Amino acid sequence: MKYIISSYALYHQPIEKAIYTLLEQGWKKIEIMCEGHGYELLSWNEQKCKQLLDLLLKHQAKVQFHLPIHKFNPASCDPIVIKETEDIWNKCIKLAKYFHSDYLLCHPGRSSDHQKGLTNIQDFFNKKYNEIPENTFLLLENVPPYKYEIGATSDDLLTILSAIDKDKVGLCFDTGHAYLASKGQFVEELLALKEFIKGFHINDNHGMKDEHLALGDGEIPFDFILELIKEKEYYINFEMKKIEYVNQSVKRFP
Repeated sequence: MKYIISSYALYHQPIEKAIYTLLEQGWKKIEIMCEGHGYELLSWNEQKCKQLLDLLLKHQAKVQFHLPIHKFNPASCDPIVIKETEDIWNKCIKLAKYFHSDYLLCHPGRSSDHQKGLTNIQDFFNKKYNEIPENTFLLLENVPPYKYEIGATSDDLLTILSAIDKDKVGLCFDTGHAYLASKGQFVEELLALKEFIKGFHINDNHGMKDEHLALGDGEIPFDFILELIKEKEYYINFEMKKIEYVNQSVKRFP
């Protein structure tokens, strides 16, 4: 199993310090949250990138990238937003190539016109598909059921995927987001998406807010997932708000 830790666990630290700390603790795969403390990576020069690459090689480690959330919006019709979205995409593609990342991950987007937003998302990723680096996946993440968000349900995600070549595109199933969006149909939503899931964001909550708790500290039914991940290799990403939560949760996994 491919165990990954999100830099979100050390979100309060500068990204360089967070990465160094996680490497020193023995993590070999890190998902860098490019929202907040990781946003600066999009503007790093060659020297800074080389320093990080050398550090990763020293530790025999790799990084993946979670694209920014609020400034990246393929669903938008606003030319200014789309220009910023394109700029972020180009920078993250460059990072994925440079660091030979296994995947890039993003939220699909948000729009007050849900149907138009879905179409815009399909069009955006169809246009960008050939820019995805070889040996890198694009993973679309299910999102919390917040106002205007697209991708909180299996229906949304399957609609998006129906129009995109899936050789290099799949899904990341965020357990916390799914429980917020479909508390009563959590397992059903998971099964509806199972064919396309390549990874998981593992975190717990009580069905009221996105708490990013340790596994077992909320009420999400993880037993089903713990059985499911035995079927094939998934990216298992512990996306929790404290490093202690991650260490507590890893013990539950095979």
